Amino acid sequence: MINEPLSKIRNLLPHRTIMYPMLRSACSRHRLPPGELVDIEHLEKTDRYYLLHQASQVGPVFKARGPDRFWVCVIGLARCRRFLRAHARNLQGYMHDLEPLVPKGALRRMEGEDHKRYRRALISGINAEELFGQLGPFDDMVLNALEHFEASQDNVADPALAYSSALTAIATASLVKIFFGASAGTPLYDSLVRGYRKLGPHGLVWNLGRQQEIAFSEIRGAINEIIGSGDGGKSSQFANSIAGKLAADNSLDDTLLGNLIYMVEMGRYDQAGLLRWLTKYAATYPEFLNRLAGEAAVETDAEVSFARAFVLETLRTDKSERLTRIAQRDLVFDDYLIPRHTFVRLCLWESHHSKESFERPFDFNPERFLETTFGGDQYSPFGLDHHRCPLGEVAIRLAIVFLRALATNFRVAGLSDGLPVRGAYHWEPAVDFGVRLSRREDSSD
Repeated sequence: MINEPLSKIRNLLPHRTIMYPMLRSACSRHRLPPGELVDIEHLEKTDRYYLLHQASQVGPVFKARGPDRFWVCVIGLARCRRFLRAHARNLQGYMHDLEPLVPKGALRRMEGEDHKRYRRALISGINAEELFGQLGPFDDMVLNALEHFEASQDNVADPALAYSSALTAIATASLVKIFFGASAGTPLYDSLVRGYRKLGPHGLVWNLGRQQEIAFSEIRGAINEIIGSGDGGKSSQFANSIAGKLAADNSLDDTLLGNLIYMVEMGRYDQAGLLRWLTKYAATYPEFLNRLAGEAAVETDAEVSFARAFVLETLRTDKSERLTRIAQRDLVFDDYLIPRHTFVRLCLWESHHSKESFERPFDFNPERFLETTFGGDQYSPFGLDHHRCPLGEVAIRLAIVFLRALATNFRVAGLSDGLPVRGAYHWEPAVDFGVRLSRREDSSD
């Protein structure tokens, strides 16, 4: 066996194990990154600071393993950006395999000209100013959802679940409006919300089954019905949505439409998670909530507001976690071998807790974003360079609207709070974290 060519040995071994990296390292002049081959998923779930501790022991580039993969972790935004720039052509994004539903699959998994073409088309349909200009009474929708929860909170069996459901409803309503122009009370809105409830009834579904195929088909059918109407949707609210703009430019083929549908599915999960973190800090720091209420009363510019700083700090402390890429060939970075098929984790959360970039990095302090402008090597909550999420500014603005509606109208008391937990995909407040809302009699108090 040892005299066989390495390619033949590799073909006899499942590439998802750690055996190929070891064999490849034995034949390379470059060594694997330092670190023990510990189960990174298990250790991170038990210790949120594990990767930071590991980096302090062995350096900012180190190896580990997952359930069925060899992992390499990279900490430090400048270092992560340098890695992406050096090896962009040989990396693949980690994402659902959407090809059973979407021709050419998920944008994150595309490569070469397909990726460039579809990403360019998507970006052309996104303008935060225009999108918010046509959102209409979004703040009223948020307030109505919060008022409904406040009125019913004494009659629910699980307050934490009831509040999470309210936040998911807010996130879903906002995103189907932005992406597809659907307003509450319209047939399109009802069809889309019904479809998304079926697509991911309890959160984001990673492994697609028959139910997801049916729900996806229903959502796509409802949108195509608008596009195929007498005026092609040009006189409806659809025309001002992301999908509407792309349809008008003849860019909205089945691949791009399928990606938009799943962006909403992933986005509503992420946006609801952000709203939950915002609520947690609002409950933890009532003095900040009072400040937000006072600021909203005088209509401070959102671009330079404490509300924006509060959102940015929440993204830094809890909602920007990682980028994951899969090496498509053997790579060398900082003189370390990163073998083909390796999961490379670019650690945003750990990078955002650097003492070199942030004073007292584990404190929740929105003031830092009013006092300092942080560069991309210090703060980058939506990804790096051209890997940044093009909807980052939209997410921030939606969060500001939510935060101001919450602060202006309610006091927030946390219930049954505990330590954060690693959920299915992200870190979240404690499972039983819930809130009790009480109306402010005077929004200025």
